[in-house]
Amino acid sequence: MEILLIVVVILIAVLFLFYKTDQSTLNTPEEIADKKGRQGEEEVKRILAGLPRTEYVVLNDVLLPAGNGTTQVDHIVVSLYGIFVIEAKNYAGKIYGTRNSEKWSQYLNGEQYNFRNPIKQNLGHVIAIEKATMVSNRNIIPLVVFTGNATLKVQGCDEVIYDGMLLETICRYKEKVFTAELMEVYARIIDDIIEENQETKSAHVNQVREKIVRRDQEVKTGQCPRCNGRLVLRKGKYGDFYGCSNYPRCTYTLSIADKEKN
Repeated sequence: MEILLIVVVILIAVLFLFYKTDQSTLNTPEEIADKKGRQGEEEVKRILAGLPRTEYVVLNDVLLPAGNGTTQVDHIVVSLYGIFVIEAKNYAGKIYGTRNSEKWSQYLNGEQYNFRNPIKQNLGHVIAIEKATMVSNRNIIPLVVFTGNATLKVQGCDEVIYDGMLLETICRYKEKVFTAELMEVYARIIDDIIEENQETKSAHVNQVREKIVRRDQEVKTGQCPRCNGRLVLRKGKYGDFYGCSNYPRCTYTLSIADKEKN
């Protein structure tokens, strides 16, 4: 009887060990972040579905050509009032950042986590849409939408909003800049690009990861990631910062705090 009990205890311990190992494999930090990101995008997609189709065309998860590669745009809304370019972020805790900082910070449960400035990230999307559609950037409206339970501590960033403000913000634009026919044309252009780029999405994910690693490495060694110049310490109106040695041809800047984090 004692031997049988020991065997049962050993089997339970082995099964628990396999279960724990399997769960840790399925929940790596990268997988958790990807899952949360998808949840945020789905929430924004659900909200955008409430826009009337006669005035707005909603396109989700769009892959556009950008430079020598591609860029992924969470949501594009082509409307009579302009083209809205939406970057969705799903975060909890307190979010700190400025328009010009390279990275923003999340403070959660006593820990600090850094992520790329979503305003700068979305600027690349605006440029890609401008090139794809030939629409003037004055008619392209960038928005960064936070889902989840984040508390935004950002200043001077009017385009950064909570998900509950999204429809109200979009509907605030009342001046028509496109006809209904033009709206459909621009939506069709972007839709055609989506169909052409379905096979390149996997390659895009790898490209983004490699680009982030390369940029962080360049900054760490004092190299400008934009033009390969040198990052030199400068004095500004609001304190010291790092700027590119090729200024004014290159206007890349980096705060001292961001430089120390790399």
